Amino acid sequence: MKFITNVKNYVFVIGLMISITLLSSKSVNADSYIFGGPKIFYYDVDQSDVDKLATDLVNLGFSSATVKANDAGIGFDVGVGFPVSDMIDIEGSFVYLGEFELTADTTGPVENIKATSSGYTFPIAAKIKFGTGDANLYGKAGWHFWRQDSEISASKGKVTLWGTGNDAIVGIGGQLGGLDVSYEHYSFSGVGAGAGIGEGGMSALSLTWKATF
Repeated sequence: MKFITNVKNYVFVIGLMISITLLSSKSVNADSYIFGGPKIFYYDVDQSDVDKLATDLVNLGFSSATVKANDAGIGFDVGVGFPVSDMIDIEGSFVYLGEFELTADTTGPVENIKATSSGYTFPIAAKIKFGTGDANLYGKAGWHFWRQDSEISASKGKVTLWGTGNDAIVGIGGQLGGLDVSYEHYSFSGVGAGAGIGEGGMSALSLTWKATF
């Protein structure tokens, strides 16, 4: 049922964007555009989270536990933007969120536990620009529809998990010509730090190239 609900959300959003495009084409001379580029994601997992997991493993009966986790990953986005007015654009995109990896090595008994998690999302956002069309600063806000796939493996085998949801996204950035630099924050609800996303969500630095059509 949750998957069906998300599909309905995607269809609604796509229909909304098409309607906005048809309306904006009658009132704005600016061209629509495509964009894409790399993103560096920063996962909300710090040393206290890692230390807590090691302590929890010892409390379960292991003699010792060493836990490591990456706090950043590389992803990318590709998308399309539609001008609604001289100051406002509507953007929709696909974003790969990178891969989070956590390893735990224990003694008494000896065990190696590995958890990996990767995800993708479909953000829809309104962008408010301050400046000229090719040289501006902007802020944006919207909603993203995400899916996350995780795998936990140990000596006895592995299990796979997945989750979906939709939450807020906000960002700031600047454009000069066809180059765009931005900072974005993705909120996530119902996902724990063990999957690479803490209560603070996930942030990203982006370098994007744009081309009109």
